[in-house]
Amino acid sequence: MRQELIFRPASMRLAVFMLATVAEAVAIRLLTFETDQFSCRNVSAYALCRGMRTLPLSVLFMSVAVVVMTIARPRLWHAYVRLAGAAPSRRLFPAGLHLLGLGLLLVPLWRLPLAELEAQFSLAAPVFLAGAVLALLGAALWLLPLRAWKQWFLGNGAFLPLVAAGFFLLPLVVEATGWLWGENRALTRLTFQAVSGVFALTGTDLFSLPGERIIGLNDFRVRIASGCSGAEGVALVAVFMAIYAMLARRTLRMRPYWMVLFPLAVCLSWILNVLRISALIWLGANVSPKLAVDGFHSYAGWLMFSLLAFAVLAIVHNMAFFHTKAAAPGTRPGLPVRADPLFARIVPFILFMMSGTITPLLWENPADGYPLRVAFMLLGLALFWPALRAVDWRAGPADWLTGCAVAALWLWTAPESTASASGAPDLFWILCRLLGTVLLVPVIEELFFRAYVLERIAGTSAASSWRVLAGLAVSSLLFAALHDRWVAGVLAGIAFGLLYLRTRRPGGAVQAHMLANAIIAAAAIASMNYDLI
Repeated sequence: MRQELIFRPASMRLAVFMLATVAEAVAIRLLTFETDQFSCRNVSAYALCRGMRTLPLSVLFMSVAVVVMTIARPRLWHAYVRLAGAAPSRRLFPAGLHLLGLGLLLVPLWRLPLAELEAQFSLAAPVFLAGAVLALLGAALWLLPLRAWKQWFLGNGAFLPLVAAGFFLLPLVVEATGWLWGENRALTRLTFQAVSGVFALTGTDLFSLPGERIIGLNDFRVRIASGCSGAEGVALVAVFMAIYAMLARRTLRMRPYWMVLFPLAVCLSWILNVLRISALIWLGANVSPKLAVDGFHSYAGWLMFSLLAFAVLAIVHNMAFFHTKAAAPGTRPGLPVRADPLFARIVPFILFMMSGTITPLLWENPADGYPLRVAFMLLGLALFWPALRAVDWRAGPADWLTGCAVAALWLWTAPESTASASGAPDLFWILCRLLGTVLLVPVIEELFFRAYVLERIAGTSAASSWRVLAGLAVSSLLFAALHDRWVAGVLAGIAFGLLYLRTRRPGGAVQAHMLANAIIAAAAIASMNYDLI
């Protein structure tokens, strides 16, 4: 009872801190956004100006990282709750210090017009920095007193200080190394030269304007912009591998993972980006400019990233070099990959997402390629049938009622149809759509979002309620993002998540999802509105 009484105010205070941090960081970033009236390029202390504009983002990154890592590690979380519970409940001085800091941050913006702020920046900068320090110090002391910070932040090893320093410096490092990937910068020029080299190997005569980074074949031209440099792919690979390293930290050998596999994955990401641009140019010149620009340009990058992520997972799983001795794959000879429940939760979803990046490459209307997506889904489930046979698929009346409620919510919040009056799709397409929507998609999505993401974050049934709520929130938000229906998607994700948490079996959530999709599909057929599915 005592632990529960401490837990609630500590967790509420942390939640208020995170909401205030996000709101203040976004507000300061918007207020200092560069316009025609104010630009860091017109300030004598350019580097200082850019660094100060990045400061709110650094504080936000650091705060989120420390909170997430604290929640993920029960020892750190329980130590924080204990120290927060022992601190005074009323902390007016830190709150006042924080408000004073915010006031100092806003004084130069209030007293000086943006045009004049450029000329007076060297005088305003110390006020900005003083305000930022006071605001951060006040917020930190509002969470924990100084002595408790020393005991918790510095008394649990180097993990938290390294996380805080790394994520605080990350936006500043990105800003400082902007010379590498901006317009006409090193990586963009290197990508342009590499694409030219790919066509030179085949003896193809290209149209090329290196100064403007315009390259083309026949009558088709493209411009290698900063977004085509490959930097975004490298960032995605880094984020993916960091998340995987956090999830598999108990079984992963970090040194070879980061020193061998990560550089290899970064290089492959850039090479795949060069091949993507080369294929786009060839496709636009020889097949269809519209397909190249509207389909291939956007979706091929995600396809390349999906393939690379899949390759990283396969390499790590199958090579003992990347595992600790106790967790090396060779220690589990009796469990083949097809019977591995972890792979059965993840790989079918990866194939499902990959199919969504392939269809826009082959059809101008991606929905026409849904039968191919069904083939990918069947392949993913068939590959792991030995693992899926062992899953408990049972459900009950509560699951079915929830499915009906989700269907009603989805239909009630459905946007107006934008379908053209070209008539109904052919029978084969409708049958494939029904098979995928009603039977295959619910299994794949529930295995991934609930049986993997939610289960991984929430932990065992004895885990703290904070972890359970975090798992429910993350899995529901990801589910909503996939469906592009935020309100209905989050509510549906929460409903399915609660069904899973009730039994810790995916069967109830899967059957509820199937029933919801079946009702929605029936409504789509009855109304001839196939946008619903």
